[in-house]
Amino acid sequence: MITRTLASRLLELLTKFPILSLTGPRQSGKTTLLRQLLPN
Repeated sequence: MITRTLASRLLELLTKFPILSLTGPRQSGKTTLLRQLLPN
């Protein structure tokens, strides 16, 4: 698994905002990143 530098920033933002929008190109690992950070 690739360690993403964005992961810590996403977790920080989730403490301040109830909704987060993660956008990017197809097959760039958006879903995988969120599943790794938020398993539930």
